[in-house]
Amino acid sequence: MKQPKSAERGEFFPPPFFIVTVIFFVAGIAFAAAPEVDTRSGADQPLKIVLTLDQAVNLAMQANRGISSSQYNAESRRYSIDAARALFDLKLISTGGVRLTGGDHTDYNYYSAGLRAEKKLESGTTISMGPQITQSSWESRQYYTTGMGITVMQPLLRGRGEEITTDSVQSADAAYQTSLRNVYQTKVNTVLETIATFYDAIRQVELLRLFENMEARLKGHSEIARVKEKVGLATPMDTYRAEIPLKEVQDAMITASEAFQDAKDRLKLILALPQHTQLEVTFPEAPDFRELSREDAVDTALKKRIEIEQLEQDMAEAERKAAVAKHNILPDLNLVMGYDRYAEADTFGQSTSLDLDRYLVLLQTDTDIFRTAERAAYQQSLIVIKTLRLNMKSKKEDISRQVRKQWLSLQEALKRMEIRKAQIKQGEEKIALAEVKFAHQMADNFDVIEAEKELQSARGNLLAAEIDFAIGIYNMKAILGVLVPRN
Repeated sequence: MKQPKSAERGEFFPPPFFIVTVIFFVAGIAFAAAPEVDTRSGADQPLKIVLTLDQAVNLAMQANRGISSSQYNAESRRYSIDAARALFDLKLISTGGVRLTGGDHTDYNYYSAGLRAEKKLESGTTISMGPQITQSSWESRQYYTTGMGITVMQPLLRGRGEEITTDSVQSADAAYQTSLRNVYQTKVNTVLETIATFYDAIRQVELLRLFENMEARLKGHSEIARVKEKVGLATPMDTYRAEIPLKEVQDAMITASEAFQDAKDRLKLILALPQHTQLEVTFPEAPDFRELSREDAVDTALKKRIEIEQLEQDMAEAERKAAVAKHNILPDLNLVMGYDRYAEADTFGQSTSLDLDRYLVLLQTDTDIFRTAERAAYQQSLIVIKTLRLNMKSKKEDISRQVRKQWLSLQEALKRMEIRKAQIKQGEEKIALAEVKFAHQMADNFDVIEAEKELQSARGNLLAAEIDFAIGIYNMKAILGVLVPRN
């Protein structure tokens, strides 16, 4: 692979000084190895950021807006867990009521106020305790009742057990874990996009260099043809043979320059850099990759891929949900026990003596006997489990297919690179032969120009093959689930 070298094309407008400062600051803290910044330009010129591939990837991991958005979503999901756990927090509940009843011989007024501390345990038990004050009047007579009581409610069937009462907490936690995996997958996709865009910029700038060399050589052929034509040693056709491909190369240079600028602009967007930032990219070293057999690669992917982990969680969550749905078929049957210490009197002061006892034991139920909706929900949960099992099998087969396809693609890319190198060697030999023949008047410039074009094509094809191979390695790492480390 070629040695690292900088690439720069296109014109930019200088950004305001404070934007440049922000760019320099962000770039400095984001890169694992700080990018090279050109500080030799004048104060009125924007700073130039020189990025290596590793620096671009590190900056994308920290500054990409898509990753930040997925992280915000995960943070929001985390608060859902806190909201679900609030069901088991100690609550202070104010109570009160007013009732006014009127009519013939039925004048009755009722006022009440109280404060209740309530705690629900994960076993399903609910304990509440607190004071209650009531004032009632009947046909102009007033009564006061003051009490302090404790009540315990224990579900005997539906709603009993930690797995049931914490259903909302476990659902929120599963959703949070899914959001974290979405963050990881977003990072993988962003890294792949960064690498592909970075290499696209490298591809275009290297093509520009090839075109520039080709342009220089064709200009030389064109000038020689004109000189020879003037002295009668060449025909106008010889001049046309040099000038026509020269214009084609110049047109290709314009196209490559536009594509290079577009690639850099897309890279700035991924890295969350202002579009007017001056950005240079350096030719990366060949990616490090330990070659695996196809079988080992498949095994690694099945162990590392985040999609398998997510489906395993989905399966476990579906089975848990099915157990909850089956439990919900049970009828409501609650045991309620209570004890009050209270007093009743005509005045409020007398009612605070709390000299009376009251006990309560109650079995209560209120449920639909047929439980049609609950039974249907349970059957639906079983179908979800069956669907997820099919999805798991399909995903494993698809991952195996992806690994095998990419493995073969890398092997074919290596072969293509060897073919391209052989073509370059042949092209160089053909040019040398054509130039010797042309110098000794044994052939016109047609053979030389055609050999130049073939060599240019072979070099461009080798460049494309090398870049495709490098990108293919990163794609293979992503398919194996090892491109981005798991935190």
